[in-house]
Amino acid sequence: MEDAQFRACAGEQQGFGKTPFEALEALMLSCPDGPTVPITIWPFNRSDAFFTMDQQTRLQELKARRETLMPAELLELEALVASAFEASVARAQSLQRVKA
Repeated sequence: MEDAQFRACAGEQQGFGKTPFEALEALMLSCPDGPTVPITIWPFNRSDAFFTMDQQTRLQELKARRETLMPAELLELEALVASAFEASVARAQSLQRVKA
């Protein structure tokens, strides 16, 4: 997952991959009967309008050293994880809804 560039989600199920297709394939492996909710695929581990390159870079740096972080760095990591989550929510809310 560390080198994944795309995330595919269907409800609680997720799949990650270097390409959108790989992420979709990984998702489908976790949903043997097929997803029962819409599938969303978006960039993962990359910067965008919701989570900047500086934030992404720093998050990866701190995650790589998570076992040796100082208390202030641990707080920074927690704040970045929270920001990444908020960015995911904002990103999902910004998606155009398509009716089936």
